[in-house]
Amino acid sequence: MVVNNQMEGVALNLSVKELKEKEISKVEEISCNISNRIREFGNASTYGGFCLAYVAYVSLKNKIIDINQLKEYVELTFSPERVSFIKENIGNLWNAAIEISEEYSEDALLATVLWWQLQGNRFMGECETPQSVVKLANEILQISNDKVADFCSGIGSFLVSAIEKSPESQFYGTEIVRDVKEVSAIRTELISDRVKIEQKSVLNIKDNLMFDKIFCDYPWGIKVKDSIGSNKALQAIYDEIPEVQKVAAGDWIFIINVMNHLNKNGRAVISVSNGVTWNGGNNTIIREKFIKQGFVEAVIALPQNLYLNTGIACSLLVLSRSNKNIRMIDATEMVSVGRRQNILSDENISEIVELLNTDDKNSRLISIEEVAENEYVLNPSRYLQRETVVKNGVFFETVIKNITRGAQIKASVLDEIVSDEPTNMQYLMLANLQDGIISDELPYLKEIDSKYEKYCIKNGSLVISKNASPVKMAIMSVQEGKKILANGNLYVIELDKDKINPYFLKAYLESENGKSALSRVAVGATLLNLPVEGLKKVIIPLPDLESQKKIADQYYAKLSEIKELKYKLEKATEELEHIYTEEK
Repeated sequence: MVVNNQMEGVALNLSVKELKEKEISKVEEISCNISNRIREFGNASTYGGFCLAYVAYVSLKNKIIDINQLKEYVELTFSPERVSFIKENIGNLWNAAIEISEEYSEDALLATVLWWQLQGNRFMGECETPQSVVKLANEILQISNDKVADFCSGIGSFLVSAIEKSPESQFYGTEIVRDVKEVSAIRTELISDRVKIEQKSVLNIKDNLMFDKIFCDYPWGIKVKDSIGSNKALQAIYDEIPEVQKVAAGDWIFIINVMNHLNKNGRAVISVSNGVTWNGGNNTIIREKFIKQGFVEAVIALPQNLYLNTGIACSLLVLSRSNKNIRMIDATEMVSVGRRQNILSDENISEIVELLNTDDKNSRLISIEEVAENEYVLNPSRYLQRETVVKNGVFFETVIKNITRGAQIKASVLDEIVSDEPTNMQYLMLANLQDGIISDELPYLKEIDSKYEKYCIKNGSLVISKNASPVKMAIMSVQEGKKILANGNLYVIELDKDKINPYFLKAYLESENGKSALSRVAVGATLLNLPVEGLKKVIIPLPDLESQKKIADQYYAKLSEIKELKYKLEKATEELEHIYTEEK
């Protein structure tokens, strides 16, 4: 592989890998120099630094030392889109470009264009897949003399890395935003004449374009109506899985589109938010159909905070055809923690790749039948946390008379019905649950609308937080003649007291085994939540009522002790404020 200058068609005897090894240390120095010049001249455009590095390289490569000559060369050599991109971002820094070209070598400037410190820029970071994720994707795909595509190619980070790994392959990218596409095209065309970048929606590429290896990092959670594509392209996807058009987010449009362009023996890696792996409703039906077609090879849960502008945890879907089992990998703890952004080290990446073919505590091969038993959830945590054997275990649902989510009341409505004076009606919020105890200071209500009556808590019910980060719970004591309305952040579970003692149940759920059982059913991208159906399937112990009572009595005694100690602490804290008095 040689580095090519597309402007003149002159090849340098240097591979991309060699160039990186030789000049990467200079990139930060040159980037800082360029950034200082931009601040000096007040040019703060999004791609100003990158453009300045590129034009400096163009100037040096073509031995241009005159500003007017440089401007003329740009006008005559590049496409109108490229010219507009450069002019809009370089502003009045043409002379600075020439000065920089005189300070550094051609190789050093080329390296700066290729590996510009893009992740340090908030705006460009939005269009860049983290370098460690790019490297992991490349290691998984094992590109070698393949037809390779990057769908939603952004600034071309994956393609640059792929060209470095396999220069003999053919490369294709598509990016809908003009400026972002130009960055991608500039970076790739300087190192390969075997790459084509198109400015268009990935949903509008030709039907007959098929690839051996595909990477896709699409805009997560984009609404279906905003997932730009031709009506024909979208309709083809809807015909395959009609439920796709019934969900709010368009994630599956991009995922299915990847499979539609993947060769028979091809392999794809897609970066998705974790919600894709567990969202319910029509999403479950979509996953079921997709999985049953054998398209999912592996799911890799990645650590949080890998992406510059979001702390949302994500996963990689590894897709291929004819899969009868799915490899589940939990890599959430395989991370090098950074100040602003976490990364996957080379060691982390090697470990993850090895787990694709290895069973251990963080990796299991799951049958499609087992996935079906778990509502087609693709979150690895569902399958990798080993269940504790529970003596006399039963499903939670067998001791539940009724389970409901609390009332979802708008704040404006709640403000109208809150009473300043005590009444026989109160309101229970998540904030009122602390250390397993319900506050005595619940807000009073003037009235409870008849439509909310079903959300009132019965005496002895278990209230448990919908949010599982962490799970909060308490046993509700409701005096006769009083009504307590539960907030929408709580589940209210009426228990069959002929089968289970509420305090025995709470003691178990707060134990290490109980917490582990709840965590196995928790789902979520940013915040973990307990789904009702998952909660019902938690295995709980159910010994005889006499045995339950012994544990329940011990638990209640300790709870009462804690409550008394909290009261004493609050009283003592209050008294501290009155110890000091002014001398008369």
